[in-house]
Amino acid sequence: MQRFSLLWIFISGIQLCFGQSDKERYEAWLDSIKNEKYIGIEMELDEIIITDSLQRGLINDPKTQFNMRSTDQLMHNLSGVNMVRRGNFANEPMLRGLTSERYVLSIDGMRIQGACTDKMDPASSYIEPINLKSLDVTFGTQNNMMGSSTGGSVDFGLKKPVYNLETPFRASISTNYSTVSNGFDQTLDLNYSKDKFAVRISGVHRKAENYTDGAGEEVRYSQFEKWNYASSLSYRINDRDMLSFDFVGDDATDVGYPALPMDVSSAQAKLFGLSYISDDFWILKEPEIKIYHNFIDHQMDDTKRDSVAMHMDMPGNSNTTGAFVRGFLISNIRSNLEFKADYHKSFWHAEMTMFPNETDQLPMFMLTWPDIHRSISGVELKYSSDLTPKQKVITSGRVEQVTSHISSDFGERQLSVFGKTGSENRNEILTNLSAQYRWTPGKSSAVSLKASYGERVPSASEQYGFYLFNQQDGYDYLGDPDLKKERNVHVEAGHELNRSGFKVETAIFGYFFKDYIMGIYDSSLSAMTIGALGVKWHENTSNATMLGGEFSLSNQLLPSLSGKMDVKYVYGEDFEGAPLPQMPPLKLSYSITQVIKGWNIQPEIEWSQAQDRVSEKFNERTTDDFTLINLRISKQFTAKNTWSIGGGIENLTDVAYREHFDIGQILRPGRNGYLQMKVQF
Repeated sequence: MQRFSLLWIFISGIQLCFGQSDKERYEAWLDSIKNEKYIGIEMELDEIIITDSLQRGLINDPKTQFNMRSTDQLMHNLSGVNMVRRGNFANEPMLRGLTSERYVLSIDGMRIQGACTDKMDPASSYIEPINLKSLDVTFGTQNNMMGSSTGGSVDFGLKKPVYNLETPFRASISTNYSTVSNGFDQTLDLNYSKDKFAVRISGVHRKAENYTDGAGEEVRYSQFEKWNYASSLSYRINDRDMLSFDFVGDDATDVGYPALPMDVSSAQAKLFGLSYISDDFWILKEPEIKIYHNFIDHQMDDTKRDSVAMHMDMPGNSNTTGAFVRGFLISNIRSNLEFKADYHKSFWHAEMTMFPNETDQLPMFMLTWPDIHRSISGVELKYSSDLTPKQKVITSGRVEQVTSHISSDFGERQLSVFGKTGSENRNEILTNLSAQYRWTPGKSSAVSLKASYGERVPSASEQYGFYLFNQQDGYDYLGDPDLKKERNVHVEAGHELNRSGFKVETAIFGYFFKDYIMGIYDSSLSAMTIGALGVKWHENTSNATMLGGEFSLSNQLLPSLSGKMDVKYVYGEDFEGAPLPQMPPLKLSYSITQVIKGWNIQPEIEWSQAQDRVSEKFNERTTDDFTLINLRISKQFTAKNTWSIGGGIENLTDVAYREHFDIGQILRPGRNGYLQMKVQF
């Protein structure tokens, strides 16, 4: 499959005009970035990239077009990705059955850490599709330039302002309504450019009430409201150099989580980034140098819950400051050597105050994240070379130095109860290595073989968390400051067949873990949370194994009729041969898109097998199979302005269902009708 190189559009413009006169360079550079950008999708079975493309224009995957209403919906249909629900807001991405502890999540290359001990705020909840320039998902450590991990990475690229001398000002507004939750969404996108400056400003407002599930029941505490606002400013220093400043703000209020015992009264995030982009800098070609800072404030409470045994307040906050430089040491028609050096430091604080219902008892207090500090510095090289016109190799290597400790005396006293200490620096050296061989025997087919080795340090909760209640299995969890790093080997084989109107992609993969981190029950300890079943320590276990496969078929049945099918499956077992928790069962989706007089009509079916392989250690329950039918329709009209209208019915037959990996046995939404409109001028 032809691979599209993904570069920021202003870098592409600088490259195209290299070697011309100043006036020609200026005009060519402006011409390359003066058009509006759209989001397109490229799928490979080892990575999925949704990115801007001037050449491809509109979104070229119909399913993605119809699912751009939120970031959660956008990611839901990606091969190898599932979304874990705790409510109707801020779903957690899962990569091939691996949750967020095992992959790196970033926004525009900027590392960001959630501020909620219950993982209510994955970084994906702070980015909206209107601000999305690219979405880069990798599995294992293959082609991963974001950081050391055992599961992969997700990076959300931010959209930049567009230079346009002919139309300096451009704007779009849109609105969406959903019946299942009486939800309204509104978006605004403004772009202005003049001479060397260009600025983009966007805003999003979402508000939803409790949704109704497929059994016809109102799911209480599933409401939410949020505001997202962003700005991006670009300044062209000269024909080869540019400065870019990005800001993203996100404020959510009155967010219910029906699967959890707590809701969120307020969640606020602020992200700042300043980048310098050039044609060359010192020994680097096409370098990007960025500094950034972000912070999150997250307030959990249960004041709106009925019959609370003990009222609790659980505020948390995090902040991250970092910088990186990346570029090419070698870049020619046959070989590329990419370099990246990065550093960031993060801080987490979370606490819990419990207020007994009896007035004669005093409140109880503890630090659930006791002022955790972590700094990471890393260096990475990625080399790709065409051995022959039909053979290509890609290798990469990364080394990280990680230092972690806590600074709270109160937190240190908490840990001392168990003979632990957190104030001493824990230092780890992490190594990530990968190799990929790609053979293209003919114009229509390709075979790839991949192998990688990855390491990760424990997450903040795994290393220093203190009595964190897990709603899924009903246990309190304790972190262990002395945990060892987790390691794994990832192997994968893939095949692609791409002929006129017909494309098939297949992959089989395996993850083989050593020192796999999971919760182990300790019968000698008593639970802190009322109703909890006991206490588990995060511990290194000897091994774990995950195997799976993915299949994708796209075909052009007729000039106006196309079809797309995706199949994915993951199998996992722990060190004792028992099932790993939250393993996605076999899942299949198939959609047909028919174009009739400019209308895109898409019926879609989604089927999930029952999951009977459940983790008894995790207190999992079996999950029934289900079949969903969706129907979507959209059309674009062009007059003086460009109008788009779309709508559809999701879960047409009002099935009562849940995904196996969802938290708390809460059913997903029932039948939902939606209508969306957008105008660009």
